[in-house]
Amino acid sequence: MEGKGFNMKILNIGGKEYKLEFSFEAAEYKDVVQKMFNVLSGAYYVVKNSVDADDETSAKIGFITGITEMVADIPNIVKTAFYAGLLEHHNLKEDEAKQLMRQYLKENKCSYNVLFEDIKVCMEEDGFFDLSGINEMIQKMNEKIQEEAQTE
Repeated sequence: MEGKGFNMKILNIGGKEYKLEFSFEAAEYKDVVQKMFNVLSGAYYVVKNSVDADDETSAKIGFITGITEMVADIPNIVKTAFYAGLLEHHNLKEDEAKQLMRQYLKENKCSYNVLFEDIKVCMEEDGFFDLSGINEMIQKMNEKIQEEAQTE
């Protein structure tokens, strides 16, 4: 974790402050770790749709399908990450967090994609990707891919 402290982000929603922090509670929340790994590595989407490709055209179609699925999953990923970020400081149910997220989107006139990018920055600043092991796993995955490419 290279000495990073947890920064958190303060959100004002409906005149009330909420702390979004991606530290231990978020790192221990399996759904957000899995979804962020899938999106950051791209592995799940691309590999899942390219496994049975027997030619270059099929592989390209699989890649495009994977990217399309990833984009379609962003609202769900944001919902999960928003909830996970609230866990450290707020005792809310998932549905309450979802309503807060929607209110935040409306009040700030932003898209799921904009909130996703903000959440990724907050996760990085809070050290979430190191704490959860996502960075390490992506690095190992990339090293394995490079090794395999060199042996071909």
